Amino acid sequence: MSLAAGEVYWAIVPYTPATPFKIHVSDGVPVEVPSASQIIDGLRKGGDAEFEFVVRAKARPVLLLSGHSDPRTGDLFALRLQRLEKLSDRERQRVEEQREPSLFHLSPERLPDLGKASAAMVTAPIRLHETALDTRKSLGRLDRNEMRVLVERFVSYWQFDLRQLLVAQIRELQHRRRTR
Repeated sequence: MSLAAGEVYWAIVPYTPATPFKIHVSDGVPVEVPSASQIIDGLRKGGDAEFEFVVRAKARPVLLLSGHSDPRTGDLFALRLQRLEKLSDRERQRVEEQREPSLFHLSPERLPDLGKASAAMVTAPIRLHETALDTRKSLGRLDRNEMRVLVERFVSYWQFDLRQLLVAQIRELQHRRRTR
């Protein structure tokens, strides 16, 4: 499967588990557990660290932040999309003008098969298994500049500290320059 950063596909995306957690019990109905601490307490008493959650999921388009799939898990990294029709006129205008830090406007011309005006939710990164992605048809793709701006907004919103990465890259460039 050849995927690229900035492509949009339909996917099956689970909602993030939240309390009360519904845990599948073999040969029975799911059990509701009201807090994470109760699960951890059970683990500390010798319970199994791995169990099955019962979670809701939704078929929805996602924008891939990377075309890289983790070879150990098959996981991809993407962003959920927000339809602009669900926003107020004022909010929609802010998004379309790229003035809303939490939403990145997706040009309808770039994503003609998406059907509705949308924005990538910078606030909603998701990890999903590559088999949860319908790769038969891309709904569109952002160009390199759009991806650069989106990733910058993502890093800024989540306040990632990339200073050491930049220092390492500068040192690498200096080393290359000296060895020429």
